[in-house]
Amino acid sequence: MLLWTTFFACETTEDAPSVGTAPTFYADAQPIIEQNCVRCHSEAGQGVGDFTDPDTVIALSELIASAISDNRMPPPVSDPNCRDYLDSDMLYMDQESKDIVIDWVEQGALLGDPNTAQIYDRTKHTLPNADLFVTLPEAYTPTYTDENNPGNEYRCFAIPHGRTENFYITELHPIVDNPSMVHHIVLAKGTINGIIEGSKEPQGVDCIDDGTFIDSFSEGGMLSGWAPGMSPVRFPEGAGLLVRADEYIVMQMHYYQSPDNEQESDQSGYMFTTTDSVEHTIQMLPLGFQGFNIPAGDPAYVDGVEFNLPFGIKIWGVFPHMHVLGSGYSMTLPDEDEDDQCIVSSDGYDFNNQVSYIFDEPIEVEKDSPLRWACRWDNSSNNPYQMFEPPQNIGYGERTDEEMCYAFTLASF
Repeated sequence: MLLWTTFFACETTEDAPSVGTAPTFYADAQPIIEQNCVRCHSEAGQGVGDFTDPDTVIALSELIASAISDNRMPPPVSDPNCRDYLDSDMLYMDQESKDIVIDWVEQGALLGDPNTAQIYDRTKHTLPNADLFVTLPEAYTPTYTDENNPGNEYRCFAIPHGRTENFYITELHPIVDNPSMVHHIVLAKGTINGIIEGSKEPQGVDCIDDGTFIDSFSEGGMLSGWAPGMSPVRFPEGAGLLVRADEYIVMQMHYYQSPDNEQESDQSGYMFTTTDSVEHTIQMLPLGFQGFNIPAGDPAYVDGVEFNLPFGIKIWGVFPHMHVLGSGYSMTLPDEDEDDQCIVSSDGYDFNNQVSYIFDEPIEVEKDSPLRWACRWDNSSNNPYQMFEPPQNIGYGERTDEEMCYAFTLASF
């Protein structure tokens, strides 16, 4: 079992309300809400309510304050004090900012002067310069007929990208057609000889089989993963993911059944910003392990693995992934002479807010250096996402009521 380290952060905010005046939405709360909330809580987002609308924010103000006070919102992310990453200022809300919003609500949630409202750039939540769009060839209606995976369907689609020359992806983000049923998307690439049989068909093919999809694309074929809450993935200048002219874009769609989406269809896709050449070619390494067994009732079970890679790599980003019992994670690079290097770490985890953490500068990992990855799960009855009562022992699996422990690592060699 690996040592679990907790990190705390405290940052400052320049937009504190003036002493002796009641805070208002436009002067005090809106700058924080725009920065930390609207990526999910907007007309195109998957959160409840459109927080770009002042009337909606005021109507929901007490619920917003309660969620912030209880640390339910914003959802947990990797602590930037471990290692900073792209858009950490949007994903991580410091305590002073939380206090400002709570104080605004407690003092009456006043609107203030609309003439003082700032103009916000919301294009950062999408890809305004995307030049390649790949979508499912036709709308697909899940049937949820797999008896071993009730309420879940994993469907794989291999889609031509239409390019006649090799290219590099520098930015990517999904086009989620039906948010009520799209649980997550795993993105990969493969030639005609490497893609899953039947995935070229317009209706795709069922593709859940104890990790077969991940194993099929473990040799550099995985591109990215998306789950609700994830911001667009943008690589630093000069770095990108290679896609060859003869490769297909492969999307594994995980659909989840609910009373709100029965008999509904979906035609999701992905948008990309591309370029002809890069200095650093990035690949995704699915670093993780499958041999864990989470005891029933354990509120803080930790297990992990140490990798000794037979080659040196540069880590450009990490996408931690577990399922609903996940409650924390940690990736470190041990150093015998100094403190261990922290790569990503969080004392919280939200299955509905999974994030790819992209670093400004890559992290050098030398050949045979130990790279440690650990996950923590809450398999107790107190976990609000617990799917069994009483709790059961849980092992590895692709279903939501099973678990994973992956650090999908974006690296160059």
